[in-house]
Amino acid sequence: MTEAVQYRPDQKYIDSCSYHEAGHTVVVVALGMPLRNRGVHIDTMGNGISYYWFRLPGDPNNTPDDIAERERTIISTEAGIVAQKKFYPDCPYGGNFYDRDQNIKLLDEMYPNRNDFFEAQQKCYEESVRLVNLHWPAIEALARALLAEPLAIRTNDAEGQWSNDTVERWLDGNRVIAILSEFQLQPSIRNESLGKLLNAITPQSIPCLGFGEAGPAFTPLHHYN
Repeated sequence: MTEAVQYRPDQKYIDSCSYHEAGHTVVVVALGMPLRNRGVHIDTMGNGISYYWFRLPGDPNNTPDDIAERERTIISTEAGIVAQKKFYPDCPYGGNFYDRDQNIKLLDEMYPNRNDFFEAQQKCYEESVRLVNLHWPAIEALARALLAEPLAIRTNDAEGQWSNDTVERWLDGNRVIAILSEFQLQPSIRNESLGKLLNAITPQSIPCLGFGEAGPAFTPLHHYN
């Protein structure tokens, strides 16, 4: 998620936010994580949000399943700024604060040893870069589709304030699925009533990356706020 800003940045940065959110969304799908019906949104001030199920900090469990879930959340979260910088190499990092802060908290839960922490952080980043490059055509298609949407009145988000703008461009979950399905990806939407109750990742289908010893645990993926 790109942070809500109070000023109007340059147009290239505003457009790059569509690539930031598309990066999150496409890598989420590539990792087998489920999307939400609310899709992908950007405003005209350089803010955006992607709705999908992911791991939030705070659960102290640290089984292999928990590690796998955290790693996928970190990789998909980091993919936002990776995709944004690929489109706009000179874009500032400030809008990535929320994402980076969340990733640091998830890494802290797994790796109290700083050497293990930094090794895992680097490996997750490298995997984000690999997946963004691998799926760049899908990211670009989703970003362009989002930018092509007409502006609509933005309503307040009950889950949290991600924008101070009055208008937005957005694609719902079904549109996202239709676009990404053309790229041999297999996106899925998890019903809102199930998102916090069912595990979003099965360890049998997606093994963890294995960045050292076990760290904290496997719980259902939660949503962006």
